[in-house]
Amino acid sequence: MDIDPEVAPGLEPAPQDRVKDLKRQTDEVIDTLEQNMKRLVKREEKLEGLEYISMELEEETKVFKQTAKKVKRTYWWKSVKLVVVVVVVVLVIILVIVLFAKGVIPKP
Repeated sequence: MDIDPEVAPGLEPAPQDRVKDLKRQTDEVIDTLEQNMKRLVKREEKLEGLEYISMELEEETKVFKQTAKKVKRTYWWKSVKLVVVVVVVVLVIILVIVLFAKGVIPKP
C-alpha cells in the first residue's frame, strides 16, 4: 500500500522527495534571480542610453541658445540699420521739399 504524503498530512515525505522538492524550489529561485538580473542589466543599458541622449540634448541646447543669440543680435542690427536708412531718406526728402519751398533750390 502506497501512502501519499499529501493525502496523509501527519506523515513526512521521504528524505529523497524532500531533497528533490528543495532542489526544485532552489532552481526556481535561481531562475527568477537570473531573469531579474537580466532585466536589471537591460534597464541599466537603457538608462545609460537615456543619460547619453540627455547629455547630447543638453549640449545641443547650449549651441542652439548661442546661435539664437547671434541670430537675434544680427537681425536687431539689420533692423536698426534699416530704420536709420529710412529716417535718413525721409529727412533728405523733407530737406529737399523745404529747400524747394524756400527757393534755395531753383525750380527747373
